[in-house]
Amino acid sequence: MTVIELSFEQAMLVLDRALQKKHLSNIQELVLKLCWNGYTYAEIAERSGYDDDYIRDVGFRLWQTLSKALGENIAKSNVKTVLRRHYSSLTQVKSQVSITTSALPTLNIQQQQDWGEAIDVSMFYGRNREQTVLQRWIVHEKCRLLMLLGIGGIGKTALSVKVAEQLQSKFDLLIWRSLRNSPAIFDLMRELILFVSQQTEVNLPETLDGQISCLIKYLRSQRCLILLDNIESVLQSGETSGHYCAGYEGYGQLLRRVGDEVHQSCLVFTTRETPGGFTAREGETLPVRSLQLTGLSFEESQQILANKGLVNAKEESNQLIERYAGNPLALKIVATTIQYLFDGNISEFLQQGAVVFGEIWEILEQQFQRLSLNEKQVMYSLAVKQDWVTLKELQQYVIPQISERELLETLLSLQRRSLIKQQSVRYTQQPVIMEYVTDKLIGKVCCEIPTGEIE
Repeated sequence: MTVIELSFEQAMLVLDRALQKKHLSNIQELVLKLCWNGYTYAEIAERSGYDDDYIRDVGFRLWQTLSKALGENIAKSNVKTVLRRHYSSLTQVKSQVSITTSALPTLNIQQQQDWGEAIDVSMFYGRNREQTVLQRWIVHEKCRLLMLLGIGGIGKTALSVKVAEQLQSKFDLLIWRSLRNSPAIFDLMRELILFVSQQTEVNLPETLDGQISCLIKYLRSQRCLILLDNIESVLQSGETSGHYCAGYEGYGQLLRRVGDEVHQSCLVFTTRETPGGFTAREGETLPVRSLQLTGLSFEESQQILANKGLVNAKEESNQLIERYAGNPLALKIVATTIQYLFDGNISEFLQQGAVVFGEIWEILEQQFQRLSLNEKQVMYSLAVKQDWVTLKELQQYVIPQISERELLETLLSLQRRSLIKQQSVRYTQQPVIMEYVTDKLIGKVCCEIPTGEIE
């Protein structure tokens, strides 16, 4: 009997049919393709730039998904054999109804969806309230422009992908794009227009205004869901929040028109800071709204620790969760560290005192470096105080002193960056942010003491 040599593309045709309306994420498809070509998990991690444990977890979930879809146990070792058999059965059925195997490309993933670099959210924690709110805003209240705002690692990207997966059947077209590498607005507009027009709109208008009008024409004629991730990448560092980088002002024009003009689609974007012009347009009953993400609840955070193998006493776990304000990325990083360096003992880790290290430090460093001089001074002052302060108290602590107007503008900007907490006209920082800023301040003073120039 002749064994059919099955290509990866033919295998994907089988999976497209088996998964029906579902789909593999980009990272799942990458792992499957490299496994198909004989790579080990370690080699896949090295080639893709991901952590070895993460790739193994993706692989584990991938085989679970495929096993469920095809109705039999699938693993890295037998995936080729199983898919070859299903492909053979599929072609036999096709031939019986006089359809040649050349017709099989119709089984491909629908061209109505383009997930770009969307992450795998098969392991998703909590956010039930936020999911419900976003689904109501998008589906029932027909919002046109939504912002997911929050500090780095809080889960904005994951939530955007999760909600998009849940709502994909409600839309004619869906496209997800990352702005991490700061694409030029004309490059993004070309991608969006070609996608929503199904590659038919090839002669694009020369002006940005004309291209946005062209895009909105399609947003009116069909229900489209557009998701843009990391929009802070096109915003200016070193100033108060919301200013666009030189040459990227067109992003503001795009957001304004999508929010202001009537159409039946929705654009959702994630960001660490609010872009200029958005606040004036948003409102609880308006088609432009924002959802600020805070940390996960204790119960949801406990799931992260449990999946990382931490099953310590509830009191110790809650102390850890509180220290990191329920930030899911921080908890994953810390949980791994506790397993590797403290044999899973949370109490031992908590006794160390230092809470900011590794990737957590890098995320906060990226955000801190975006601040204006006044914002940095206010952050230092809040860290020195180590407690809630009123507006008048804070004005006295800031060195050099700034006017009340400047202080109000600075506090508003820091709120838009999700870097401070407010309660009854008093202000402070989350513990992990306070620890980071304190370390920054100590390092700054230590560098100044030898020179005798103390700022």
